[in-house]
Amino acid sequence: MTTESILSSSRSHPAMLPAMLARRAERSPDDTCIIEAETGGRVTYRELADDAERVARGLKALGVRAGDTVATMLPHAIDTYRIWFGLARLGALEVPIGTRYRGRMLEHILDDSGAKLLVVDREYLDAIAQVLRDRDVAHLKRVVVRGGSRAVDLPGHVETMPLGELAAGPGDGAEQEAARGEPAPHDLAMVLYTSGTTGPSKGVLIPWGQVHATVTGVFPEGTLEPGKVLYGPFPPNHIGGRLFPGMGIHFGVPAVIRHAFSASAYWSDVATYGCTTTALVSAMISILMAAPPSDGDGDNPLCDVLMNPVPADYGRFQSRFGVRVCTDFNMTEISIPLHSGWVIEDWRSCGRLRPGPPGYDIRIVDEHDNPVGPGVVGELVCRTDTPWALNAGYLGRPAETAAAWRNGWFHTGDAFRVDENGLYYFVDRIKDAIRRRGENISSFEIEQEVLAHPDVAECAAIGVPSELGEEDIKVFVVARPGASLTAEAVIAFVRSRSADFMVPRFVELIPELPRTEATQKVRKNELRARHASGA
Repeated sequence: MTTESILSSSRSHPAMLPAMLARRAERSPDDTCIIEAETGGRVTYRELADDAERVARGLKALGVRAGDTVATMLPHAIDTYRIWFGLARLGALEVPIGTRYRGRMLEHILDDSGAKLLVVDREYLDAIAQVLRDRDVAHLKRVVVRGGSRAVDLPGHVETMPLGELAAGPGDGAEQEAARGEPAPHDLAMVLYTSGTTGPSKGVLIPWGQVHATVTGVFPEGTLEPGKVLYGPFPPNHIGGRLFPGMGIHFGVPAVIRHAFSASAYWSDVATYGCTTTALVSAMISILMAAPPSDGDGDNPLCDVLMNPVPADYGRFQSRFGVRVCTDFNMTEISIPLHSGWVIEDWRSCGRLRPGPPGYDIRIVDEHDNPVGPGVVGELVCRTDTPWALNAGYLGRPAETAAAWRNGWFHTGDAFRVDENGLYYFVDRIKDAIRRRGENISSFEIEQEVLAHPDVAECAAIGVPSELGEEDIKVFVVARPGASLTAEAVIAFVRSRSADFMVPRFVELIPELPRTEATQKVRKNELRARHASGA
C-alpha cells in the first residue's frame, strides 16, 4: 500500500497523522510502528490505534473534552503516543513537559498551560509534588501516574490514579465511542513550549496541519521508502522527538526511539534495530567523531543523516561512517522552509527554499519589514499558501502572537542573509548579535572562528557591557578532553585569523555549556547572568 493511495481522501486536504495511523492500522495492522530502544518493546499500528482508543475512553470518563489541555511529563516511550493519539480522538491538546524541568520552569508550564490533568512517570513525581507544595497551581485537579501510583504528598485537591487504570477504559455501561472524527489541519495537536533561551517559555499552538507539513519535509522526497528504519534519540517535549514516530506513521516505516542521545548505545542501537535514517545536532556529531576510529566504522546500516548545523568537516563524518548528509532550517513555530537536499552546496548554508507543499514564501527584511537585497543581513520571515502549515500563535499571549505575525508574515527572530544563487545563511539570533566598535557582529561567526582551534570542543560568544560603550566580546569555551588550553591561546588564535573587532576580549574556560534539554541550544541568558554576577 503506497503513501499516495492512503493519503487519497474525499476531503480537500491530505490525511492528518491520527487518520494516517487509523489507515495503517486497517491496511497494515501487524507492521511494527514504534520500538523503544531502552526496553526493546514494540507496538504495531493496530495495537497503537487500539491502545489510543482505550486511553481516549479513559480520558473522556475523567471529563477531558475537546480543547482541553492535558500536561504530560514522560520519558520518550510508546506510552507517549498512546496518550497523544488518545487525546487527538477527543480533540484535546497535549502539553509535553521536559523531564529535567524542576521548580520555577516546571511551575511556569503547569500554570501557564491551564492543564487540569497531568500524566507523569513516577520517576518525576517528586518534582511535581515539590512544585504543588510550594506553589499555587489551583487548576491542576488530577495526576495520572505511569509506572504505578505510590504514596506521595500532594495537595488535598489533587487526585491520583495509575495510568494502567486509565488505559483500561471505562467499565460496562460506559460510552464506548470516544472519537470525534478525524482531525482537520486547523485542529490543534499540542502545545509545545519554546526553549526559553531569552525569557519565559511560550506555549506554541501547533495545528495538525503544521505537524503534517513538518513530517513530510524533514528528508528529501524519496528518502523514506520501504526498508528504511528511523532512529530518533530525542525527548518527546520537542518537535524533533515527535518527528520520528510521526514520519514513521506517515511513510509506513518503523521508528526506533530513545529518550536521549547516548554515545555508548548509539551504534549498538543502529546495529540492533537496523536503523538507516537519523538526525544529529552539533554536540552529538562532535561526540561520535571524538571516538577513536576503527576499521569497522563504516560497517553499519546507517545511510541518511540530517545534521543541524553542518560542521565544516562533515565530509570526514560521511566517509568515516558511510553516510550521506543533508541539513535544513526549522524552529518550533514553523515547518522546515529551507532544505539542502542530499547535495550540500555550501556547508555554511541552510539550503534553499523547500519545494512543493506547503508552498513557502520567505523574505529577509529590515526592522520595518521592508525586504533587503542579496548579501544584506535581516530577519527571516515566512508564510505559506497552505492554511495551518505554521503555528496558530502563542497560548494565552495575544500581544506576542500579534508581534510575531505582524504584516501577515511570521517573524522567526533569526538573522539571515541570502546570496544571489538562492542559498540562505543563518547569521545569528537577532537578540544574540553583538555591537562592538560600530560593527554588528554575529556571535555565530565568532564561534566558528574559535571552534577552528584544534583544542576547542564547544564555545559560545556573548556581548558584555564595555566601559567604552557598546559591548565587548566574551567567549565561553569547553576544551577537548586532555587538552591544555588557555584563554590567552584562544585569543591569540582568533587574532591570527580574524578581523580585530571579532577578537574576544574575555575568554572563560568552563566544563560544559548550559543547554536546553530538547534542542541543545545554548542558554546564553544564563551565560550573561554568569558574567554579570562574576561567578
